[in-house]
Amino acid sequence: MSAVTRSILLFMLKAVAVVLPVVAVAVAWYVNADPFKVLGHYDCYLPDPVKYPVRVGINKGLITVTNFHDRLAEGRNYDAFIFGSSVSCYYDARTWASLADTTGLAGAYHFDSSGETLTAMADKVRYLHSIDQPIRYALVVLDPIIMAGDNTSGPAVVNPPQLHKSLCERIKYHYTFFRAATNADFFKSWIPYLLTGKAYANGRNLLFEPQPIVYDPAVNQEAIPQWDSVISVDPQAFYAEYPLIPSPDTVTVSPAVITPVKAEALRSIAEVFAAHGTDYKIIIGPNRNKVALNPADLQLMRQIFVPECVYDFSADMAYELECDTMLYDNTHYRPAYALRLMLRAYGK
Repeated sequence: MSAVTRSILLFMLKAVAVVLPVVAVAVAWYVNADPFKVLGHYDCYLPDPVKYPVRVGINKGLITVTNFHDRLAEGRNYDAFIFGSSVSCYYDARTWASLADTTGLAGAYHFDSSGETLTAMADKVRYLHSIDQPIRYALVVLDPIIMAGDNTSGPAVVNPPQLHKSLCERIKYHYTFFRAATNADFFKSWIPYLLTGKAYANGRNLLFEPQPIVYDPAVNQEAIPQWDSVISVDPQAFYAEYPLIPSPDTVTVSPAVITPVKAEALRSIAEVFAAHGTDYKIIIGPNRNKVALNPADLQLMRQIFVPECVYDFSADMAYELECDTMLYDNTHYRPAYALRLMLRAYGK
């Protein structure tokens, strides 16, 4: 063995000797803390915000799928699903089920995820089909801005492990959370929290859940009654603390965002709905930015799905979101406005 080779090997051994203990400590801490609740099974992923006002933000897709199987194990039956991003959270599932099925027998469940892309939504619809889950009714909640998104790799938006087919995908999933929980950005907020018990947002990425969410596991539904109460009593105080962006004067049309990959995802959703004989509606809602769906995208969606089932409210109802009290923030409109959209879609 040459002197150069020996020097290289010695350097590598020293590097491993230095790095390995650090990695071991990081892994041990991560496994013990499980801050994102991805390693173990938990009976409650979104505890009472009054008792636990400081909560790490948990991947909603993980909550959705895990809670779904927990409720099935309890003996609950579901056949009506709301699909969408966090915007869809505030569509009341039981109210929607009564509109979709006037017999009152539909079992509703939110099958949503934060920042849901069209491809991730298709994964979830296909997943339900793969486990022979009946889908008698469906409501798909979209938005032109969200439809443009492609990010499926961050801790908040990565697909839950139940949807991963290969060992490589599962490893990548867990590495996503390990990396997020063992970097300086994480500890900038985590360490002050440990010292004070208060939520901090010192890093570039939001660690703690900002909304006091009350969670209903029976339908996987979120509500924010604390915020609703403040908005009802003193909206000026609420929006002073949670300011909204100014709404533009006019509506602008989004560029066409449905790529061939997204179109294929939509077709797979339509195929599953057709296979199940699903009675469905697709609502494309407005947004504070007054960005409307591109006509080419709307035309394509009406080619993929039954045209009469696609409702585009992104332009003609955009001006209603100039009213601040219809919104929690710049993205999420409140249940009363979601109900308004549902009633229009169902002709009520």
